[in-house]
Amino acid sequence: MQGRWIDRERKREAERERELEKERVVYIKSDLYPRGEFVPELEARISIFDRGFTIGDSAYEYARTYKHRPFQVKEHMDRMFSSLKVLRINPGVSREEFCELCEEVTRRNVHLLEEGEEYNIVWEVTRGEWGWHGRRTPAPEGAGKPTIVIKNNLNDQRLCAQAFFTGIHLVTPPGRHVSPESWDPKVKTYSRLSFVLADLEARLVDPDATALMLDRFGNLSEETGGNVWLVRDGVLMTPTESNVLRGQTRSNVMTLAKKLGIPVVEKDLQPWHLYNCDEAFRSSTSPGPIQPIGRFNGLLIGKALPGPVTERLVEAWSDWVGIDVTGLDRLSGDERAELEEERKKLNEERLKLAHVPY
Repeated sequence: MQGRWIDRERKREAERERELEKERVVYIKSDLYPRGEFVPELEARISIFDRGFTIGDSAYEYARTYKHRPFQVKEHMDRMFSSLKVLRINPGVSREEFCELCEEVTRRNVHLLEEGEEYNIVWEVTRGEWGWHGRRTPAPEGAGKPTIVIKNNLNDQRLCAQAFFTGIHLVTPPGRHVSPESWDPKVKTYSRLSFVLADLEARLVDPDATALMLDRFGNLSEETGGNVWLVRDGVLMTPTESNVLRGQTRSNVMTLAKKLGIPVVEKDLQPWHLYNCDEAFRSSTSPGPIQPIGRFNGLLIGKALPGPVTERLVEAWSDWVGIDVTGLDRLSGDERAELEEERKKLNEERLKLAHVPY
């Protein structure tokens, strides 16, 4: 076997996604599709005057399937409509209709999946097709029609499995999370250039890293694709809601932790807490609900990977949804042995105090 496992898996996932997108359909309603249509994914079109494209004037939601069934759609729609209310966008579609359309899109695409594969579900709403840069007269106030898109993409559980052996690497970029003084981070919007720059900067440190942003006071806020958790002395801790998106997976982790008798504390946390934790993980919809954090700014963290609290939460989540959310059951014996060897070396290294000579 040549090359790193993670590189081979990302290549395999990309090739599989290209296969699926040739046959999937999406739902779209806009000025170009005024009645709402299910169209082949590669044939769907968005106007160059759509404000979601021109300035990121939009809201979105991201969910997934378990056993090929959409999961917690109603909860995601509640959060979507909370964002839409703040943004003053009326999609012209009710919560119930959004849920029904989600079910229909997934039903039309699910037969394309192979055993062990799952879908993500994406809802996107923009303010619609208004002018920009004087190239077209804007729609009169109140007359702009929103754009709605609902689509699926591949959720690769094998990438989640990799994290349980080596952990993900988080890096703090030089920039800061957008302050609530600008807009409330609980609004889930595509206006995320700060996230893009943060991840680009993190990847200059490590091509596999993702950014963990700090707020303007130096507290941990959120990773660019999920929420961050750490454990110290048996207590599960996560940043407060003041400067993070309230992830649905975040809420589920809290619910499961309380059922398991694991203390949960929301508080201001600094990089020091993450460097010195017993274990840590991120929670996110894709590729899996819980992924251990292995490194922070290049330093191995925690006492072992995965930690005992992480394992308890993962086991409870797997029992809840009826599949192994670690994705470990998707690996072959050879793949698992390769990753086990890497984890063994990393856990041995974790016990040593790092020293960088000046």
